Amino acid sequence: MQKIFDFHFHLLFKHYIADPKLKLDFNKDFKTKGVAKVLNDFVGGSFDSQSSPSQVKDSLLYLGVVSLSSVEYAFAERILHICDKDFSFILPVNDHIFNRIKHHQTTYWKDFLEIVEQHKKSFDKLFKAPFNIEFLKRSDFEGKSISEIETLLTAGDKRRFALAIEGGHNLSDVPVGNEACILSENPHNQMKNVQEMKEVDFMSMNLCHLSDIPEQRLGGFAQGVNKLSQIAFRSDHFIPTVGLGLTEIGKKLIRQCLMHPTRAVLIDVKHMSLYTRLAYYRFKDQLAKGNPNVSRLPILSSHTGFTFTSIDHYLNSQSYRSYVHDTQAGRAVMIAPENRKIGRTDDKINKGLYANPWTINLFDEEIVEIMASGGMMGISLDQRILGASNPALDSIRDKYYEKEHVSYHEFKKLFKEGKMPGEEGITQTLKLLPTKEERHVMLLCLHIIHAVKLGYEKLPWHEGASPWDHICIGSDFDGLINPINGFEDITKLGGIHNALRQYLPLADKYHLFNKDVNGLKYNENGAVDASFLEEAIEKFTFTNGLRFTARFLTNWSEGKLEEVMNAASVAE
Repeated sequence: MQKIFDFHFHLLFKHYIADPKLKLDFNKDFKTKGVAKVLNDFVGGSFDSQSSPSQVKDSLLYLGVVSLSSVEYAFAERILHICDKDFSFILPVNDHIFNRIKHHQTTYWKDFLEIVEQHKKSFDKLFKAPFNIEFLKRSDFEGKSISEIETLLTAGDKRRFALAIEGGHNLSDVPVGNEACILSENPHNQMKNVQEMKEVDFMSMNLCHLSDIPEQRLGGFAQGVNKLSQIAFRSDHFIPTVGLGLTEIGKKLIRQCLMHPTRAVLIDVKHMSLYTRLAYYRFKDQLAKGNPNVSRLPILSSHTGFTFTSIDHYLNSQSYRSYVHDTQAGRAVMIAPENRKIGRTDDKINKGLYANPWTINLFDEEIVEIMASGGMMGISLDQRILGASNPALDSIRDKYYEKEHVSYHEFKKLFKEGKMPGEEGITQTLKLLPTKEERHVMLLCLHIIHAVKLGYEKLPWHEGASPWDHICIGSDFDGLINPINGFEDITKLGGIHNALRQYLPLADKYHLFNKDVNGLKYNENGAVDASFLEEAIEKFTFTNGLRFTARFLTNWSEGKLEEVMNAASVAE
């Protein structure tokens, strides 16, 4: 049986926001009906369950990272408002949860602790058949080596999941979006409490999520909610208007996360703005100079896509149009990045394949940075993140993609002045069937091949190591995403192995960049090396995640992959 690892999914989130009678009934899914189903289908299937316990038990998912997150004010402000009409009443959600957030009657920290308690109360029930789910803690594996832990993680029929926190907002201990401007000033104290919890253990945390948190700004976030998504949820808080890199309380929180002696929590760079990500890479290096334990901690992006370009090219070639305008929240900038063709099919009408060039996705330099740190990238199964846009004629594109908002201050600093954080300037054949399912799988495979080819081109790999060691699935199922067609929920992922066998060779052939580098190995007759392909697929779908989880459970004591490259190579 070919097992699957998923670097980022939500197991109980929709049970948490659901009508109370569904909360602990893990045999049921969150399902829309009637008019709600019509609207759910219209916005891409975001509301229905994609990775609930009942779905997980029928899937090949045996290892992964479950993300916990309290609902942000931006999601509660206006749900399903269409033509100024409120249709939120048709959704089977717990109004109490959304209303107390909307009316500033709770704190994110209080809600987060409620979610933690929900999971703790579920442990016994989920541990038993038919779910067989076990949650992982470092304390249960003390003194064991990576190889010993890998053996334990693959033994029997248990499904074993680590935990993560999606968004530093979860640590805010003041009323949500309060109008009295009361600030949460010590999130590092809440993080310390998290790190000292006995029954749960967290691998990582996203510093930022999808919206501005005025009462606790840790760093700049990247816009992730597009026009279609804003039909389901609409709020000005989804628009980045303030911020310039990491704030002082953000840095203080990062220190607490990375420098805890026994329970370091990795920082997940997904959802940070580009400028803030660059600031984080530098800040982590600064911390590592005086703290060897920090130097071995990997960088990760748990559920991402790629822009298929370099930061240098994007900025110096000005591969975007910009529009500055004023809003009630302050000065804002809209960026319309150029559409970037990354591959093709043989469909005569709809053959072009394009990336999503929004800055929420990783640039080429960042892919290399993460690999060099011994880190991991989970590739999202959200069709919007991978680049799908128009379901009918997706290859009919204007020159520019849909506009995204970026912080005015970060835009001025990075885009116009060309200044990096802490720096003065910038360092300078085969038939493809034209079905929706195959287009989306091809997009996924092009992302995989792009990362691998960059890794081969930019880094010196020692024998036994390769770029294939640093990528995996990061589905973001049940994160209110639009899943790629053919893989609508976790039960459908059993077909991913065959899909990768068919389309990875095609992606390697049709990928439009790094032409002199191959992502796969080939025999003398030009055919793909079948054994290498199988090993690569197994790494992407399971064994990379297995090794990363084992490293976490040793508290990263064997963490940094020194054989990848040394510090001098990174500098070069």
